[in-house]
Amino acid sequence: MSARHRVVIIGSGFGGLFGAKALKGSDVEVTVIAKTTHHLFQPLLYQVATGILSQGEIAPATREILRHQRNATVLLGEVTEIDLARRQVTATLLRRNVVTDYDSLIVAAGAHTTYFGNDHFAFHAPGMKSIDDALELRGRIFGAFELAELAAARGMPFEDLLTFVVVGGGPTGVEMAGQIAELAHRTLKRDFRAISSQHARVILVDAAEQVLGGFGKRLGTRAQVALRKRGVEVMLGAMVTDVGERTITVKIDGEEKVIGSATKIWAAGVRANPLAETLAAQSGAELDRAGRVGVLPDLSLPGHPEVFVVGDMMSLDELPGVAQVAIQGAKYAAKTIDARLR
Repeated sequence: MSARHRVVIIGSGFGGLFGAKALKGSDVEVTVIAKTTHHLFQPLLYQVATGILSQGEIAPATREILRHQRNATVLLGEVTEIDLARRQVTATLLRRNVVTDYDSLIVAAGAHTTYFGNDHFAFHAPGMKSIDDALELRGRIFGAFELAELAAARGMPFEDLLTFVVVGGGPTGVEMAGQIAELAHRTLKRDFRAISSQHARVILVDAAEQVLGGFGKRLGTRAQVALRKRGVEVMLGAMVTDVGERTITVKIDGEEKVIGSATKIWAAGVRANPLAETLAAQSGAELDRAGRVGVLPDLSLPGHPEVFVVGDMMSLDELPGVAQVAIQGAKYAAKTIDARLR
């Protein structure tokens, strides 16, 4: 058994990667366990979805990033179990379970798209949390323009093909709606013969009263003005009640409105990785409405000072689920581990 302090990090997102790098100079053994082989720069997924960037530009291999860090090891596998009493993490790869012991644990497994109990919406309105999601949306977005061109050339209706609806007024939804509008109104405006891409409608739908609700009223108002200048229709106070193949239904002011749209993107919300429930059940920590686990001010799990939860899985002081929060949280956890050893 090694005498060095063993730090296990779950996840290769911003929290996991920056936590590992922050421990580069520490006298510890770092093991990063992730279910993908790459680190995903998630804030730029919308640019992959709209054809601006290729997938390789935002998803470098985790092993490549950490190849010069001698105290770091990368294991591929999906963590299915955490045993706080035994200080063990179990990961599954190709139906084989691998158990890893730890002295300190940083949990940064992120979050997934939630449809608030309407999972059947996913078939017609994909989320955007992975490279596969972005590539699927790219095919749907560009495919809609191609189908509209074909329909127009044959004298068939095509308005719903040129109507793009983004559900969710958070950072992802705002960026996505703005980029689709840029794509339609500028980038593609000379690429078609039978249609004018500039006539495409881009609609941003949100049940809240402003976009970017977690960032304050001033920033939300400025974002809304910028979206409208780009040609995005902002529909607030609108709750999605149904999603079909060529339609989306929203309820606004008590009345339902059906919008013809072939391409819908879901950016309305996320829920923490189910590992948060595992941690809460074993520690007695509380879960918030998004499934995030409540942590102490030092980001540790109540009753378990050796376990830190960062990023989208953490609930503390209403901090938003953005990259910078995950990065700073992971760096702080690493600094705390190092300070205890010293």
